[in-house]
Amino acid sequence: MGEALKRALALLARRAYAEAELRRKLAGFPADEIETALDRLKAWGYLDDRAFAEAFVRVRRGRWGPKKLRRALLGRGVPPSVVDAVVTEDDELERAVALLARRWRRYGGAKARAVRFLVGRGFSLEAALRAFERLQSAPPEG
Repeated sequence: MGEALKRALALLARRAYAEAELRRKLAGFPADEIETALDRLKAWGYLDDRAFAEAFVRVRRGRWGPKKLRRALLGRGVPPSVVDAVVTEDDELERAVALLARRWRRYGGAKARAVRFLVGRGFSLEAALRAFERLQSAPPEG
């Protein structure tokens, strides 16, 4: 077993990586050894960009909007085609409302702060404004 493969397995034992991230982590090894290690990991099912992206989105979906999820995945080297398949904007408004409802006591009367919070979390301006309006008309209890 090559040293690059050993290092890759040690890294993957701690957390999941996208292929590009793992390639960067293995940069000190010879290129052919890195390719062999990555091919072997893919064959074993330990390295899968789609599975990585799906898990990444599943964990952060309640706190991050689609724009932030998209930026984070692209920054980790996940191919754009995989990002487009995994990150959807189907229920963006509902997720924005749910997130803002949890923080309504902090942002309740301050529209600018509430909208800025949601936009900073990766929601579109339109979804942020609509979420604020929905909660303004029917504030959450508690």
